[in-house]
Order: sequence, then C-alpha cells, then structure tokens
Amino acid sequence: MRSVASLRTGKEMFQTQVVVLIAGLFALQMAVVCIVLRRSPSMERSGLTSWALGNLIVALATVLLAAHEYQPDWPLAGLPDAVLIAGLAAIVRGTRHFVGKRGRSGVLLGVTLVAATSGCQAAGAPPWLGLLPPLIHVGLLLELVRVTGPCLPALRGTGRLAALSLVLIALACAGINGYHAMLSLQALADAHPLAAPSSQDMPMVLYLFGVVGLSVSFALMAHDRLRRMLERRARHDDLTDVLLRGAFWEELEASCVRADRLRQPLTVAFVDLDHFKAINDLYGHSAGDSVLRHFAGLLRKSARPDDVIGRLGGEEFAIVMPNTTLENGRAASLKLNALVRTTPCPSEPDAIPYTVSIGMAERGAGEDADRLMRRADRALYDAKLMGRNCVSSNEAAPVTGMPRRPRVRERTPS
Repeated sequence: MRSVASLRTGKEMFQTQVVVLIAGLFALQMAVVCIVLRRSPSMERSGLTSWALGNLIVALATVLLAAHEYQPDWPLAGLPDAVLIAGLAAIVRGTRHFVGKRGRSGVLLGVTLVAATSGCQAAGAPPWLGLLPPLIHVGLLLELVRVTGPCLPALRGTGRLAALSLVLIALACAGINGYHAMLSLQALADAHPLAAPSSQDMPMVLYLFGVVGLSVSFALMAHDRLRRMLERRARHDDLTDVLLRGAFWEELEASCVRADRLRQPLTVAFVDLDHFKAINDLYGHSAGDSVLRHFAGLLRKSARPDDVIGRLGGEEFAIVMPNTTLENGRAASLKLNALVRTTPCPSEPDAIPYTVSIGMAERGAGEDADRLMRRADRALYDAKLMGRNCVSSNEAAPVTGMPRRPRVRERTPS
C-alpha cells in the first residue's frame, strides 16, 4: 500500500511538472512572437525586446521550478521565484516603453536585485524576508495595470479588448500573489516556516499561465498597433503625411453623402504650388521635397479638426471643408494663401519663398464628388490665369450681386 501511494504521489508530481514545463514552452513561444513582431517596420522601440526577454526568463523560471522538485533541499530554494520576478520586471519595463513612459529602469533593476536577495536567502536570515517576493509580484502587476489602464479609452476594437484582458489578467495574478502573501503572513504569525514556491502548488501553476496570458494580450496589442500603422501608411503619403489620392477621394465621397444626410454645406479647395518645377530646377529635388513637406505642415496648421487634406499628385493638394459655406471657405483659403506667402521654407543658405494658387467650389444639392472637384479645378485654372498667388472660386449657381465666378486676390507685398 505504501509503494502504491508513493507511485501515485510520484505520478501526480510528474504531471504537475509537465504542466509547469508546458507553461514555460508557451512563454518561449511568446518570446518568439515578440521577436517576430519587433522585426516589423516601426516596431523596433515598442517594448517588444523587453517582453521577449521577460518571456525567456519566465521560461527559465519554469524549468528551475520543475527541477526543484527533484532537489527540494537545495540551498537556493527561492531562486525560481526570484527569476520569475526578474522576468516580470522586464515585462513591466517593456509595457512602459510601449505606452511611451520611459524611465524607472533603475527601480525595476533594484526590485529584481531585492527579489534575488530574498529568494537566495541563506540560513539564519530573518523569516520576514520571505514575504518580499509575493509583495514584489503584487507591486509589479499593479504597475502593469497602472500604465496600461489609462490607454483603454484611446484604443479601439482588438487593441482595446487586448489591453482590457491584460489588465484583468494582471489583477487576477495580483490577487493570487496577495493570497499567497496573506498565507505567508499567517505562517509567520503562527511561528511556522515559510514554504518555498513549488510546482505542486496549484496557485503557482495558475500564476505561470497567467503570466503567459499577459504575453498573449500584449502580443495582440502590438499586432493591433502594427496593423493600424500599416493601414495609415497605405492611406497616407510618406513625404507629406497627408491622405493619398485614393484615400482622399473616399473621404470626399463620404463627406458628400454626409452633407446630403445632414443638409449641410460642403466646400472644397484645390491647391497648387506655383512654379514648382522652377523650384526643383533652381534648388534641386531635395529642396523641392522640403517645400512640399513645409507646405503640408502649414496646411495641417491652418486646417480645422474636421477638414480632410490630401495630396492628389505632384504639387497638387486638396482640402475638404465640411459644414462650410463658400464665403467661410474663401476666408480660410485667403488666410492659407497669406500664411504661405509670409512663411518661406527653411533652407540653407537661404529660405525658399513660394506661393500657392487656390481654386474653390461649394457643393450644390445632390452634386457628386467628381463634378464638385471638376468645378474646383476650373477655379484653380482661373487663379492661374489671374497671375497665380491668389484664390478663385466657382459658383454652382449665380448669386445675387456677385458674378458667377468671383475672383479674390490679395495684393502681394512689395
């Protein structure tokens, strides 16, 4: 009977060790996932390196924890827990980098050293030192919640669900360690020795899988960020960071539908940089690119939050101004025209002056995007005929007291 019980105990111990090692294998796989995501464009500094390192350390901790069952009397009984804390500290550091909160690396390193000291305590060390590891776990997990929680309102879709799951898993893991700390405190109060973490301890097994769950949630957050970055890159011009022609046209058509539904005015402006070929010939194509970037910055500076800005090709840009009449749009265009004229593009040795011509049109009832842009294009042609560096508009219908194509021009400073 005793041998049968021993065999049963050995079998159960082996099974729990296998489960712990499976958790370590999952952590190792998540380290690989983090490394792969880090190799994606613009993801080099998203905290993925720290997360990969943290998962590798967690995998090492599972191996040490499983091996400890075969050597229960080894002098470094708390080493697996200390290694696990080091992995969690790396994970917290990676999360802080991901959300844009740098710093505290020294604090996390100090926490890891304290955990290592308490985990590798020698004989005769004060018993209360064994309380530190679970408390450190709780502190690190709550820091994870603190830096991730404020990001939830700004996230959407998969990113928000992943961040929410990370917060909930971190809180659950903190609860497990809080419960362990209470048991340790009760053991100290009863003058009982503190037990080292064991692979036979079911809360410890759940905690290991919880840490792996944190990695899965973070990988989903990183993937969501990468997807949004790629979608933005597919819709935005790399040089000027405004919408590409196709994306702009989609926004224009959606704005026309919205204007019909809400019965609001809609005005578009077609903008062309004057004599841009001469700028390229005189200053070089690199300087021409600088002028385009500079003008796009002025566009974003002068545009309202609801305005849609796009680059239609070369030196041609367009602006969609929702809920804006032609008169208000003309005032905004005149302001943009004056801003460009008085703000040359910084360059060495001298700044590069340039001007723009702007053609405008207000959408008529039921008018589609193609016809609206053709009228704005005709107004832009009129502005060029007027000598450039001015604003011209094309009316959908005659307005009392105004010509069909009113032309507005400011005097160029002498």
